[in-house]
Amino acid sequence: MSFSHLLKTFAQFVAVTFSMAINAVLIILVVYHSPDKIGNYKYLMIYFCLISMFYAAIDFTVQPYLHSYGSSFSMIMDLRGSVFQNFHYVAFLLTSSLAGCFGMSIYAISINFVYRFFAIQRANGTKNFSGFKLFFWLSIPIVAGIAWLSVGVFLMDYDEEFAEYLSESIYKSYGLDWHYITLTGCMYFRSDGNGGSHWSVSDTTGAAVLTGIMNTAFFIILYFGYRTKKMINCLTTNKGDTRFSQRLQKQLYNALVAQTLIPITFLFIPIGILFSAPLFGFDLERWSYLVTFFYSFYPVVDPIPTIFFIDEYRTAFLNFFRRTLNRNQVTPVKSIDIVPELP
Repeated sequence: MSFSHLLKTFAQFVAVTFSMAINAVLIILVVYHSPDKIGNYKYLMIYFCLISMFYAAIDFTVQPYLHSYGSSFSMIMDLRGSVFQNFHYVAFLLTSSLAGCFGMSIYAISINFVYRFFAIQRANGTKNFSGFKLFFWLSIPIVAGIAWLSVGVFLMDYDEEFAEYLSESIYKSYGLDWHYITLTGCMYFRSDGNGGSHWSVSDTTGAAVLTGIMNTAFFIILYFGYRTKKMINCLTTNKGDTRFSQRLQKQLYNALVAQTLIPITFLFIPIGILFSAPLFGFDLERWSYLVTFFYSFYPVVDPIPTIFFIDEYRTAFLNFFRRTLNRNQVTPVKSIDIVPELP
């Protein structure tokens, strides 16, 4: 077993361990230390944490290799020594499900931004997330994940031609034997059997659908993020608002910025490049490892801004360590001001 494979396995073990731990911490903070006016957003935050934990668990089970080579991109699972070695289709479904977790995650992020936009409005905007409407919003990431999974199963499924095409590249890069892998992915151009190649309509259609799903979520994040930023700027420059209100909105703005940069850095940019580079003839084979690590570590870093930018969560989190070290604890600032619900 190569050093790079051991390093990857260790890194993914660290990722799943920290992801489970930090998301569990955030769930505890949400349940026991949420501000009074946080409203139904606490249910959304718990839901987002559970999605991240599911994502991390599937990622560790699959131990994926995200790989770009020639005219293709793929997510690969090594079956050697795996309990799934004799259950190829189950392994394929797990790999496709991990790809589907990407769709779930980006739409969970999108809902976060939609809620922030409504919550910052004074006119009880969060009523759009109450009652049965809340279940509608919660269903969107699941639908997106199923859509992504369906594309992987029906349009970008495993086939020996694809696996053999990758054989030399994945052996050189990861020491993988193409006879003992499963994968989901796209091969834009396939051999025509006469030494040439032809455009694969099925694969390209699958890639186009996934790109559309991803770009829709990205547009929602940018649109509602920009609208929310403008509204927060108006609130923080309003002299009629108290210092507490202004400080609260500043916290939300900082969290908004951080939670925009994290998915862009760890998900949208690397996956977008992975999808598009093979179509335009750019060889990213040697950079594929980096995309794999970014994909695996997203569930670890995503909850951190929420913990550290919202005073009540940060104070409760740090007080745990202060109690452990017998240090003085900090009491969060309280106020009776009427302020919008925390997004």
